[in-house]
Amino acid sequence: MHSVTRVFLPDVNRVMTEEKEQPDEPLQPDEVRIVTRFLGICGSDLHVLKGHHPVGKPPIVPGHEIAAVVSETGADVTHLRPGDNVVVDPIMPCLDCPACRSGRFNLCFPPRVAGFRIPGFARSSMVVPARNLHKAPPELPMKVLAFAEPVACAHHCVTRLPESQRDRVLVIGAGTIGLSIIQALRIVGAREIAVVEPDERKRALALKLGAQRVVAPGKLAEDESFSGVIDVVAAPATIMEACLKVEPGGTVVCMGVPRGNCEIPLAHMQRFERSLVSSGMYVPEDFEAAISWLSQGLFDTRDLITDIFPVSQAPQAFERAQTPTSIKVLIEFGR
Repeated sequence: MHSVTRVFLPDVNRVMTEEKEQPDEPLQPDEVRIVTRFLGICGSDLHVLKGHHPVGKPPIVPGHEIAAVVSETGADVTHLRPGDNVVVDPIMPCLDCPACRSGRFNLCFPPRVAGFRIPGFARSSMVVPARNLHKAPPELPMKVLAFAEPVACAHHCVTRLPESQRDRVLVIGAGTIGLSIIQALRIVGAREIAVVEPDERKRALALKLGAQRVVAPGKLAEDESFSGVIDVVAAPATIMEACLKVEPGGTVVCMGVPRGNCEIPLAHMQRFERSLVSSGMYVPEDFEAAISWLSQGLFDTRDLITDIFPVSQAPQAFERAQTPTSIKVLIEFGR
């Protein structure tokens, strides 16, 4: 028996923590038991909290951004051992559909993602498939490792933009993921990054993290265009602007999660072969790249992790995550 702390979202107005004596789950040969150190609060967790997410609804254990330590391994697990620091890929694929067989686990349908269709990682201890774990160097601070999931999102997104079109890139939206994409673009060698963002503080941070130019919405020149555009907002107005601002032959990447259908200027896109693609989560290689970037110090989290709360203050952490001055709020589960 051991004590398990869970962060639980029972309704749109209440967040609480529970601690109960739970029997140890038996390990299957290909499974690993982990102990949580840090959990990141994502914007999609807040959508679940408010009842706005199309799949995840309260009550549910949230959480899909986690840094943890291996405490026990199944008999067939050879690449991990107790004491290893890890991050967990929250996609639980079927491993049998055409997408899974091709390695594109993010396209497995229907999707089973922790914190949405299935219980999330906001627990002090849990059992997960070994294939979902990515080992990190012991010298990488755990609070930095907790940012690996957003970095994996950003890595996957920029790889959806053809390398030849990373010359002059426009990023619409500079929240947590937008700021991560700006750093990812810098790391992969984008020559010029412009950003559209309404918040003055986030515009300043975008410049600090690698953008060459930032503007408020509506301030781009009417005739200005870019080799690639990444829309991190996916509102009707932003997807329209993204399509109108990409140059002939260029690519628009829809990174944001739209609430519904959006109109696009199809004639404008078709005539000069402008492409509209999407970026949906990540594949295992994106986590490996994220850990590498963080370990080498290429990706800087110092200005992105704005707050760390102990798990006993989970309600305050979720409240803080909803304020405009927060970027990434972490919950620490202790040692």
